[in-house]
Amino acid sequence: MLNSFYTRLCPVSLPFKGRQHYMHTFDLANPVMLPGFEDYLEPVLKLCRAAGALTGFAHMTVDEKIVKAGCSQRRPKPHVDGCFTGTYWGHKPSWLHYCNDITHSPIKRMAVIVAASAPGCRVWHGMFEGEPREDGDLSHISDQLGGGKILPANVGYLLSPDCVHESMIMEKDTQRTFLRIALPNE
Repeated sequence: MLNSFYTRLCPVSLPFKGRQHYMHTFDLANPVMLPGFEDYLEPVLKLCRAAGALTGFAHMTVDEKIVKAGCSQRRPKPHVDGCFTGTYWGHKPSWLHYCNDITHSPIKRMAVIVAASAPGCRVWHGMFEGEPREDGDLSHISDQLGGGKILPANVGYLLSPDCVHESMIMEKDTQRTFLRIALPNE
């Protein structure tokens, strides 16, 4: 059973310079941005405070690009983010987060904060029957999902570890900044 939910956090303004970086780890108690990404400090602080995420290590992904018509910026189709093995959607390695596994126990999916400068993420709220495939895919439960909610631009959201979501196909070329902050499990 998946308990999929999301919470609106706060408005946020995101920069755009055509940069990308996958999984920059930082201390929530004293965030330091990657060199060249210092302009993310204010939105990251604002979002993390709004989510009550103040301790532990988080992992920030930035994706600033022009998304071409007919494409999605991130992973399309219903899925959950998490700690999967193997490869998915062109990423090697996939979302592993072994950096948090100091006990070498099974890794759990993490709650994430997301924000974007243009709409392009659909989320679903509710309890859904089924388990994600090894790569997080949930296309097999699409008959349960209905229309979902399209997240608005320039607003941060906290997604539960089981939050079913997808990156939408853009109808026209769209300049879009996407920020994801994967939060600690504890």
